[in-house]
Amino acid sequence: MDRHAIRYTFEHRALPQWFFEDKEQFIGLLFHDKNVLYRVINGMFEDEGIINPYTEDDFSIAASKVTDDVKMFKIVFPEPEEEPLCYCSYMFFDDDFEKISYFCIEKGNEHGEDYPFVCSWTKDGAHQNHGNCTFEKYDDFLRCADIHMENMYGLKRETMGTENGDDV
Repeated sequence: MDRHAIRYTFEHRALPQWFFEDKEQFIGLLFHDKNVLYRVINGMFEDEGIINPYTEDDFSIAASKVTDDVKMFKIVFPEPEEEPLCYCSYMFFDDDFEKISYFCIEKGNEHGEDYPFVCSWTKDGAHQNHGNCTFEKYDDFLRCADIHMENMYGLKRETMGTENGDDV
């Protein structure tokens, strides 16, 4: 594998699979060990005999409470060099880990006018593209949260238009 393939496998295969198969352990590990992601990808580079261009500081993790029932972890990756590498991933889950979702915000391409893509991975390994987003006004997070809440709870957020057409 080359650098791109290692990073793709890490972001699009290893992390979603780990999340879906060992939900509680995975979230617990992220919560208590902020450098675990670096160690995992570094091990992948070492296994392939390739120098890891990334550092521990290139990865970050943030946890947030979306509602009383819904929690979210955000993983920020190093700046993606090319599509479809990820800017970040969002993992949504409830306390019982029964309603879970894994999203990737992927680097766009010329066809998508270089806007990032909101994509998700399912428990069975299917990749779904939910269209483009921006990073303005937390659009990437809101798109993922909206999709999760509608798919898992049947809830759809109401938006109010303003004079310039922006959602509030």
